[in-house]
Amino acid sequence: MADHLRRQIREGIATAVTGLTTTGSRVFQSRVYPLEVADLPGLLVRSSSEVVEVMTIHAPRLQQRSVNVEVVAVARATSDLDDTLDEICKQVEIALAMPVTALAGKAKNVSLASTEIELTGGAERPVGTATMTYVVEYFAFENAPDVAQ
Repeated sequence: MADHLRRQIREGIATAVTGLTTTGSRVFQSRVYPLEVADLPGLLVRSSSEVVEVMTIHAPRLQQRSVNVEVVAVARATSDLDDTLDEICKQVEIALAMPVTALAGKAKNVSLASTEIELTGGAERPVGTATMTYVVEYFAFENAPDVAQ
């Protein structure tokens, strides 16, 4: 049995944003602990929530699912931290513009819903983050959440 489509989508997004000019291979999925200095600038990819809508009434029911996937850019504080975060966001947005090759056959649509930027000062290693929330729409039957429709 294949992995849940939510995982396949998260991994596809991580693949799509790996190798960007600014962040390179520093892409981490579902990371709980803070990034180390050697990991910066880097990206975190995680799924945060999902909405499911039933599309048919007969069993097994077809579901339209919308999963929120966050791509979090993390950079170390410099005099141009805003510019660095904006550049990373630009590169991510280009990589995740439809069609996203890494999501072919899995997702019907990928769209940027919001970006939240936060600058944290006062710590030993001040950092900035830009959390880009993408809504990824896909279809699956309720008894086969690992197979895209």
